Amino acid sequence: MMRNWLLSLLVIFLVLLILPWQQNIQTKGKVTTIDPSDRPQTIQATIPGRIEKWYVREGQLVEKGDTIVYMSESKVEYFDPNLVDRTDQQVEAKENSIVTYEQKAGALADQIEAMRQELKLKREQLEAKVKQSELKIVSQEAEVVQAQVAYDIAKRQERRIDTLFQQGIKSRTDLEDKQRKLQESQAKLVSAENKLQESEQALRVAKLDLNNVVNEFNNKIAKAQSDRFSTLSDRFTAEGDLQKMRIQAESYERRRDFNYIVAPQDCYITQVEARYR
Repeated sequence: MMRNWLLSLLVIFLVLLILPWQQNIQTKGKVTTIDPSDRPQTIQATIPGRIEKWYVREGQLVEKGDTIVYMSESKVEYFDPNLVDRTDQQVEAKENSIVTYEQKAGALADQIEAMRQELKLKREQLEAKVKQSELKIVSQEAEVVQAQVAYDIAKRQERRIDTLFQQGIKSRTDLEDKQRKLQESQAKLVSAENKLQESEQALRVAKLDLNNVVNEFNNKIAKAQSDRFSTLSDRFTAEGDLQKMRIQAESYERRRDFNYIVAPQDCYITQVEARYR
């Protein structure tokens, strides 16, 4: 009996030597997790504000995206409850103003092209008038030369008849006839010279009209181009302002979402504490 009992103790002792064992001790400390996201976290507010309402209690289980607290604005510039809508309206108004600038610039471009076409037409008309006056002057200069030749011939004939009349060879009737022809040729010469002067004056007027029309249309075109460039400059400025306003509107939209603090993940609310800055 004693032998069996000793053998049993020996077997138990050997089994205890072979089995794994773990040493336990008692101490003080804090239990944590390997994953940092599973550790207690403090939820910070993105914007400064005043807490208006709590939606959770301590120890409550919340899911990701659940609202924890609602905060109202503390800055005066964000007090307007319709701030985002008003900013969107300003963005829309600025977009419409850009469209208006584009339409005005397009209208001015069409106006400039129309004035150029009109200038081309008027220039062609006045240049044709100038050419016509020049040709008329050439023709009248020939008439003056012809009238001058006729006058010189009539004058020589009148002198010759007058000499013969003084010698008694020609009658007074012949002399008076030559004097009449001399007067007629002189009158034709004066008339041709007057017409030539009138044509020369008309030519000067036509050239002046041509210069005036060209200068007038060039000034109009220059002013329209200046207005168009100014409109395009206003459009580019408006586009820059529009981008700023869009960024501002997006910022207001995001800021409005920051009034609600939501759970970043599924978790328990361990402690509700508001810290004011």
